[in-house]
Amino acid sequence: MRADNIQHRNYVIKHRERGTPVLFGHGFGCDQVIWLPVISQLPEEVLPITFDYVGCGRSDFSAYSKEKYCDFSGYVADLIDVIESLNVGAITYVGHSVSGMIGMLASIERPDLFQQIIAIGPSPRYLNDPDYDGGFEREDIIELLSMMERNHFEWAGYLAPIVMKNSHRPELAEQLRDSFANSNPEISRQFAEVVFLSDNRDLLPQVKTPVKLMYCDVDVIVPEAVIQYMAKKIPQTQLIKLNATGHYPHVSSPEVVSQAIMANI
Repeated sequence: MRADNIQHRNYVIKHRERGTPVLFGHGFGCDQVIWLPVISQLPEEVLPITFDYVGCGRSDFSAYSKEKYCDFSGYVADLIDVIESLNVGAITYVGHSVSGMIGMLASIERPDLFQQIIAIGPSPRYLNDPDYDGGFEREDIIELLSMMERNHFEWAGYLAPIVMKNSHRPELAEQLRDSFANSNPEISRQFAEVVFLSDNRDLLPQVKTPVKLMYCDVDVIVPEAVIQYMAKKIPQTQLIKLNATGHYPHVSSPEVVSQAIMANI
């Protein structure tokens, strides 16, 4: 596929004319707009680039199919396409939540495309196992998926304040609720199943690209035990604890996230 077709499909945006390119990948239930507070804090020498996964934001929804995006492979292939279309060589990739994991899987296939990965709140598995604290029991996830099917807007209103975890700033949860609510219900439901029922733990040792794992206090989606687990499994890892709370520090504390990014690129 031609570069301009890929960039149309994933609505790739270069936010400046020049600078060191840094590619930002959004998490579940969001689109690239979620990165704007961080981008506004970055200095001129950085060229921020954002995109939407197919089925999110202003991507080409006609490119979506349940078959392609029934697991991570479709999203991984699209991320590789996007980076190749930029034609800038190995890039610094910043991925929030599931996007961090998608970046790691893409780097296994194409390590030449990644200079480093900065993953904010990623997880290789969200479900608990006898010897693994992923954060959720299976029945929790099944109930979440059922809620999404019953009432998309109820799900959005329920989940947003829990994961934002900044109760003294309710406008942040409201912003996230709107992002969740504005997503396509059917696509979001399938993406949620792909994300929350996944298990990529066995692939972590294959990630040869340097990974910076950024995490926060009181993240109900990704407990610190998950971050520590990943740090032990990924060959080249650095842990960076952010002075922020919740699963969306790029929304609640964009200046903290931007400073952490700049300190590590």
